[in-house]
Amino acid sequence: MKTLIAILLAFGLSLAAFAQSQDQTSGQGSQATQGSQGQPDTTKASAGKNMSGTVSHDGKSFKNDADSKKYKVDNPDTLKGKEDQHVAIVVALDPDTNTVHIIEVQQPQ
Repeated sequence: MKTLIAILLAFGLSLAAFAQSQDQTSGQGSQATQGSQGQPDTTKASAGKNMSGTVSHDGKSFKNDADSKKYKVDNPDTLKGKEDQHVAIVVALDPDTNTVHIIEVQQPQ
C-alpha cells in the first residue's frame, strides 16, 4: 500500500512538473498557437497594451482614462472584486469590436 501511494505521488509530481514546463514554453509560441488556446486573435488585436481607468458597476466594461472610451471586457471574471474601482490593466485590445481581453490587473500607481 505504501508503495502504491509512493508511485502515485511520484506520478503526480512528475505530471505537475511536466505541465509547468509546458506552460512556460507555450508563452513563447507563435500567435497562431495562442489563438487556438482560446486567447484573442493577436493578428488584429494589440496584445500587451497598458491602460488605466474605471471598471463598471457590473464588471463587464472598462472606461479608459486616456481617451474616455468604454470597452467591453470579454473575460469579466478577472475584474471580480474590482467593480467601480480605478485600476491599471494590461490588455489585448480588439479595435474592430471595441473589446479588451484582460491579461493582468494591477492597482494604479
